[in-house]
Amino acid sequence: MDGLLLDTERISHESWLQASHELGLEIDVVEFRRIIGMNESSFREALHQAIGDQVDVPELVAKSDKIYHQKIGHGVPMHKGARICIEWLSNEGIPQSVATSSKQSLAQKKLGHHDLICHFHSIVSGDQVTNGKPHPEIFITAAEQMGVEPSDCLAFEDSLHGIHAAAASGARVILVPDLAIHNDESRCLAHEIWESLERGPEKFQEWLV
Repeated sequence: MDGLLLDTERISHESWLQASHELGLEIDVVEFRRIIGMNESSFREALHQAIGDQVDVPELVAKSDKIYHQKIGHGVPMHKGARICIEWLSNEGIPQSVATSSKQSLAQKKLGHHDLICHFHSIVSGDQVTNGKPHPEIFITAAEQMGVEPSDCLAFEDSLHGIHAAAASGARVILVPDLAIHNDESRCLAHEIWESLERGPEKFQEWLV
């Protein structure tokens, strides 16, 4: 969802930087880009390990969350091609689910703002699984709720942790990079790499019809 369907990672990144600045911290921005795709418990642990000696991590997270929620109060922008992909699949009767590290309440709010919830069979969130990305549980759960095998799914991801999780589930992965840092390994896990979701309808016509 975040960074793939919705252009929210930039807002999150800005929130982390503003929170750090307000706490008088100079933190390498790479540390924040590395946590993209993790659920809350995972990124808190990652921050403790990376910068726990420099900052009170719970205070940083709370301040960043407050700034972020203020920024998205009136909705968040969609990435190019996201709506047309979702509606194309919906019109063809092809089931689709969201597997997001965000909390369920926040996912419902963000997707609801764009009237997208009706198109999804389910929304599996980070607070509904035991193991966050890069563990494959969230993708396996999404496939189960659609009544299909993960190996019969296309998984679209923007983050390094997400692409590892999707590939480990057995799904075929399409990488659409955003702000998250990638390496050769994560790129090699992708069946294809797209510049944006605008390629979707043409590829779906080729693959699925």
